Amino acid sequence: MKAFFLKTAVVLLAGAAVAACDGDREAPVAVFSDFSYSVTLPDGDEVASPDWAPLLPGCYPDPSVVRVGDDYYMVNSSFAFYPGVPLWHSTDLRNWERLGYVLNRREQLDLPDSLRISGGIYAPDISYNPHNGTFYMITTLVDNGGNFYVTTTDPKKGEWSDPVWLPEVGGIDPSFLFDRDGKAYIVNNDAPDGEALYEGHRAIHIHDFDWQTGKVTGESQVIVNGGVNIDEKPVWIEGPHLYNVDGKYFLMCAEGGTGPDHREVIFESDSPKGPFRPCRINPILTQKDLDPSRPDAVTCAGHADLVEDKNGKWWAVFLGVRPYGADGHDIMGRETFIHPVNWKKGQPVITEPGEVLAGRRQKEFESTLWADGTLSPVAFFIRNPQSAFYGINEDGSLSLVASEVALSDKKSPSAIGMWATESAFDVSVSLDEFTPETSADIAGLLLFQDDECNIVFGKTKNSYGETVVRVTGRSKGGVCKESEAILTDPAASLRLKIKADGKGVYSFAYAEGEADFTPMELELPASMLSTRTAGNFTGTMIGLYASSAE
Repeated sequence: MKAFFLKTAVVLLAGAAVAACDGDREAPVAVFSDFSYSVTLPDGDEVASPDWAPLLPGCYPDPSVVRVGDDYYMVNSSFAFYPGVPLWHSTDLRNWERLGYVLNRREQLDLPDSLRISGGIYAPDISYNPHNGTFYMITTLVDNGGNFYVTTTDPKKGEWSDPVWLPEVGGIDPSFLFDRDGKAYIVNNDAPDGEALYEGHRAIHIHDFDWQTGKVTGESQVIVNGGVNIDEKPVWIEGPHLYNVDGKYFLMCAEGGTGPDHREVIFESDSPKGPFRPCRINPILTQKDLDPSRPDAVTCAGHADLVEDKNGKWWAVFLGVRPYGADGHDIMGRETFIHPVNWKKGQPVITEPGEVLAGRRQKEFESTLWADGTLSPVAFFIRNPQSAFYGINEDGSLSLVASEVALSDKKSPSAIGMWATESAFDVSVSLDEFTPETSADIAGLLLFQDDECNIVFGKTKNSYGETVVRVTGRSKGGVCKESEAILTDPAASLRLKIKADGKGVYSFAYAEGEADFTPMELELPASMLSTRTAGNFTGTMIGLYASSAE
């Protein structure tokens, strides 16, 4: 299957001129090779269950899935990272192939400077309209435009339309229902009619959609106010999906916010516009109120979508978090899980009351950021790249031009990354060429949660003009921890390695030329970059970084 990355990527060609940095000084170029990311299973830890968890390891939250014939397609949120909306394909719901990204052109996705990392693309929904043979992906570009959709007749080709904006649809998390009678609807989270009764009071709205003109028609109406029981002041009713199952309409939503109180609830009606009443069993999915010290915990479960397989069995995909300890800190952020759906009392139920979901580590896994002259389908950037800053050379190495953008600038730095997929991993790279001239010049490995919470491990100059390898960890509240070691041969290649031990500790090591690895004195807690610390919706990006910012 062809993997789609950037349709309009502009790369730095070998030997091309680089932009000046300070006056006449050219920006230094870092040349990397042998990037490797790997995880391994402990002995005897095998995954046998057909509903093994997670389905998509790494920060792939807010899943939406659709089946057309024998093909399943799934999408996830991507926030302020580019390209946007990861797209997956499967024929059995268990094994998923990465097709690339839905939003892979700048004209489809504008992620400007200063956009917060947890802004951008929220909760995409993928649907199929059998009346015109078209797939629709509808989503919210938070903080920069609102709700829009794109279309294609074949997701495998990776060619989606330009956005069609929907100013009539407010709030977040829109999704489509293309009904059997030819009518179509959009449901979404938005403010309630009138004044909010409490903090976090939201509502679910419905809009008519004319798929022949591609426009919203008529006035929206509220079909759920607050949640299952507004007297209990439920917060953040969101992520709605509307289904027609044998003539009965089910409206499924997330409730409680995307944290430990997260849950999935469901309503029913004889009409797509209601009145909707809560089903007799609610919530239909949650892990709230369970022992936080339980082994292999999955927390924050919710934001689900349902799909019927080709054999008539129903499944739910949803987000969950695998913390590495009872304190709730994590590395991967919110991941995609799958679970069979049972029908009880005429309604779908995902988990039974008190049912414990167990997160299991993925099988042995290796990945790289580039191969065969192109970036890997897992690779992405922080916001929209503003210029050509990388190139893949004839010998297979990757060149990265150090930019004047620092991570704290809230712009698009010279960085390429992928998502961490486990709490225990090893990532390494060889920095074959890089000649820092000042302490502002640095190139190496990057662990990135956001502009404030990140770790850089690379080659630079210290204040005495000595060439050093330095690890710098930054976190909320101005926390900064740093350690360096003087390099004995600044001209030699430098191998860098970061190890996550699965218990919340990052360690660092380097090797000059063919020498053995030397550990750095400083170890850093993974909690510096966790979702709980940063307050974001994302996981940890692992990748390469080069900067010449003062």
